[in-house]
Amino acid sequence: MKKVLTIVAIVAMVACMASCKKKCNCTTTVNGQVVQTVEMESTNCSKLNASQTVGGMVQETKCK
Repeated sequence: MKKVLTIVAIVAMVACMASCKKKCNCTTTVNGQVVQTVEMESTNCSKLNASQTVGGMVQETKCK
C-alpha cells in the first residue's frame, strides 16, 4: 500500500509541475515599431504569438 501511495504522489507532483504557468515577455509592434511590452503568464508562450494586417498596417505580437 505504501508503494502505491508513493507512486501516486510522484505522478501527481509531475503532473502539477508540467502544467505550471511561466512568465512570457510579449512585445507588440505596428509596422515594425514597438508599441507595447508586457509580461503575461501562460503554459506555452508561443501560443500567444499573433499577426494581423489591416489596411496596409501590420500588427504583430511575439512572446518569449
